[in-house]
Amino acid sequence: MTLLSSFYMQTRSSALAHSIFSGLKVVVLAICLMSCLDFVKRFAPTRRHQAFTAGAAALFLAGTGIVPIVFGAALLGMFFLDPGPAPESGDAPSNNGALRLAVIMGAALLACLAVLRFTDQLLFDLALSMIKVDLLAFGGFGVFPVMYAEVVEYRGWIDESTFIEGMALAQVTPGPSLLASAFMGYMVRGVTGAVVASVGVFAVSFVIVLAASHYREKIIGSIRARKALSGVLATLGGMIVAVSWTLAKAVPWGWPSGVILVVTLAALAKKVPVFWIVLAVAAASTFLY
Repeated sequence: MTLLSSFYMQTRSSALAHSIFSGLKVVVLAICLMSCLDFVKRFAPTRRHQAFTAGAAALFLAGTGIVPIVFGAALLGMFFLDPGPAPESGDAPSNNGALRLAVIMGAALLACLAVLRFTDQLLFDLALSMIKVDLLAFGGFGVFPVMYAEVVEYRGWIDESTFIEGMALAQVTPGPSLLASAFMGYMVRGVTGAVVASVGVFAVSFVIVLAASHYREKIIGSIRARKALSGVLATLGGMIVAVSWTLAKAVPWGWPSGVILVVTLAALAKKVPVFWIVLAVAAASTFLY
């Protein structure tokens, strides 16, 4: 992803790159729309859940931050939503090795943040931003609204067009959409920024999962925890819709974009791998734009 980001920086002003990314922006928009439908289908099955979805979209478009939306949904979910069936429980951990490892890694992460705080404020801010994305992004494409809110709206490090192009590059890689963090970091501070962003966007959740595995039975058995999670997941579809509306402004609309949008949506509905869609649209865009 870092290599792709470097290549992007060197070629982004060329006519060929402009043509390719004109089509890839439409692909990202189509992915957002399909992921929204998926989130609504999976996590907003009732009218109450759908009210959370619509409310999140309205609040996001009105300029409300991701943090109050997510935590508000978690709080309201504890009172108004069905927790759903409890997952099957397994055997409790026989030792606390995972918890000890989580403490050690957490301490190391805090030490690294302290070093950045006193040596490079920009890298420190970048690390904190990616940690926030890590903590608030649920699901593969749930990263779109959180990442957008952080790097475009709140920090202003890049504009909408660059953001959607970076998310398009992330679809070329075989990993999750969170790999776009390397692109965002590269835009902020080159290779060093890519490394800091990549570590930041995965490290905290890794530590939390290690620690939580020690208390797995208590967590999955908690009705309140499941209700809170239900509220958070119900908001994701709405926030993705809101981001899609914003990102649509960066798409060069015309008949080529319309055709690509329809074909991409159809391909995604048929479960065609995103990697092949991206390659096909990139090739077609050289002739269509």
